[in-house]
Amino acid sequence: MSEFKLNKYKLEHLFSYSVSVDANMDFMKGMPLGTRLTGYITGGEVWGPKLNGKILPVGADWSYVRKHGIVDIDCRTMIEAENGDHIYMTYTGRIDLGSEEAAVDYANGKLPPIMGNQTIPVLETNSKVYDWANRVTCFGIGRVDFTEDPIVIQYDVYAYYSTPFDKD
Repeated sequence: MSEFKLNKYKLEHLFSYSVSVDANMDFMKGMPLGTRLTGYITGGEVWGPKLNGKILPVGADWSYVRKHGIVDIDCRTMIEAENGDHIYMTYTGRIDLGSEEAAVDYANGKLPPIMGNQTIPVLETNSKVYDWANRVTCFGIGRVDFTEDPIVIQYDVYAYYSTPFDKD
């Protein structure tokens, strides 16, 4: 067997954002995959080296709380850049609640004060200025604060690039 080498890669911090979600969320129990939890976006801010602006008060997170303790994130929202251009952002991801008991609590609205999550944002725009957003593959590292009303969710978004031709 030939020697296996890991691919080289580069990370780039694109932007961070804070999104507000209405604390009056919808809980739909008895869905095929668990409990559907919908939180409606009320606004937010975007800042960073590649993008500054705001999160528009549109969209929501349609998460599924699965019985085994995993929350599947499914969010859609719109960013308005400081120049007025729009960037549509969707993201999926996961939250590991740790147990079936924690999933029951979460599905019944007994939310932990603070928790982390991981997402895979996809950006889309018709802006020539922000065309780079159509071309990147991203991941997000997040923190949810359920102690606020509205709920505050913050993310750091990074692009990652394969650099297979870099020398060791």
